[in-house]
This record gives sequence, C-alpha cells and structure tokens, in this order.
Amino acid sequence: MLQQLCKVRGVITDSLPRGVRIVTTSWDDGAIQDLRIARLLEHRAIGGTFYVPISGPFSPLALGPSDLRRLAAQGFEIGAHAYSHLDLSRCGAKELIYEVSACKTALQDLLGEEVRMFAYPRGRYGRRAVHAVREAGYVGARTTRMFADSLGFDPYRMPTTLQAFPHSGGDYLRNLARQADLGRVWNYLKLPNKTCGWTDLAMALFDSVLERGGIWHLYGHSWEIQALNLWRDLEEILDYVRGREGVLYVSNGEVVELLQAPKTLTLDSPVSSAR
Repeated sequence: MLQQLCKVRGVITDSLPRGVRIVTTSWDDGAIQDLRIARLLEHRAIGGTFYVPISGPFSPLALGPSDLRRLAAQGFEIGAHAYSHLDLSRCGAKELIYEVSACKTALQDLLGEEVRMFAYPRGRYGRRAVHAVREAGYVGARTTRMFADSLGFDPYRMPTTLQAFPHSGGDYLRNLARQADLGRVWNYLKLPNKTCGWTDLAMALFDSVLERGGIWHLYGHSWEIQALNLWRDLEEILDYVRGREGVLYVSNGEVVELLQAPKTLTLDSPVSSAR
C-alpha cells in the first residue's frame, strides 16, 4: 500500500484535479472473519484498515498474531482499537492512557512496524480520549460518525460515510443528531434512496463522490456481516466501487497522510458541495 501511495502522489502532483475522489474502508474488533473481508478487498484492489484490540469480546474467535502479520504482508493497514476494547469516555486518566498506548506498543512489537491509526471503541470518545490518542503518537483516529464525504475533517475525529449494516432511518437520524453537522444532515436528506436498503445508500453516496469529489468511507464489523449473512450485499457494494478511473483506493492512514500533503496538492480543503 505504501508503494501505491507513492504512485498516487506522483499522479496528484502532476495532474490530479481539485475534486479528488478517494475510497477507503475500515473494519473493527479483530474478529476472525476479517480474513474473509481481506480476501474480498484484495481481489478488488480496495484499501482497508483493520482496527484490532489486544483483548476483547472476540477471544477466542479473534485474529491471532500470524493472522495480523498476514494482513500486514498483504498490504493492509493494522490500526489500534484500545487494549481491552473499553468505552474510553468512561475510563479514568491512567486507564485511558494505558488503553490507548499499550495497544499501540503491543501491535508494533507484533508487526515490527509503526501503528499509525486508532479507532474509538463503540465510537465513544471525548476530549480526553482525543488528547490521549494524539499524545500516544497516532496520526489519526476514526469515529463512527456517518454521511461524511468531505476531506475537511480533523484527523483525530475521522468520520465515515456509511456502515455495512442495515440500519433503520431512525438509526441514521440519531447518528446525525449526535454530530451537529448540517452538511452531513443534508448529505442524508438529499439522497433519493434514503428509504431503501443500506446497499442503495452506499451506491448513492459513492455516486455523489464520483460526481463532486470527496471521500467514500465504508466501515463495518466482519462478525456482524457473518451473523446477518450480509456477504453478498457487501460483495455487490465492493464490485460497484472497484476499479473506477480517477479514484484513489487507500487505507485510513494514507487518507490522513494525503490530507497533510502540501497545499499545492489541494487536498486540504473540503470538496463536497454540501459544505
């Protein structure tokens, strides 16, 4: 993936227009079904970040050390998901620092490479958690906020576009209500297929990014996809977004790296018309 990013940067420097289009995916909890997700992504040349806790609810059905090394060898990014998958908004000061830092150290010792990205367990965090993640040396952290397509975001509060899960309309509205972001509310309300299934929403949101530029970020949990038998739906979505001309397929960490590129690359400004 790093070699891919170098190639991408060459394209950006030479000819990439202001309306850059990015596809990224991320997968939480380190369940064993992540290996199936990785096969689907690799077959379609789509980037992905797998956020892994060291201990949590999926042992003994969790990825083992050899599984994580295999994912990294395939070019996928491994990110941290707290040491024990705890709700960081409820942790005391010492526990918070341990959850954020010890996970990074353990994964780096296992992989032999830097772990740059973090995902807040259950999407819950506060200012203390953001500060702890920054101080631990991560370059960014992903939330569970949905319906974002703009490149203008805080890297330590990285939003997503959609979850691979059949939420109700009420669930989506509650997610939006917690964000207090009118641009993302508008992104949802303007969708012609918002009353349809999550696959229709995913395609409509991707079409919007293709038309106007921005980022399409699908996140999910492989164990949920297994439990609800959503594999065919997921494959349909991945086939829909794969291999598009002018689209960059990168990991979450590479997205953050692109956002921090020189301003001459015009990647540091929002490109969504909803902003």
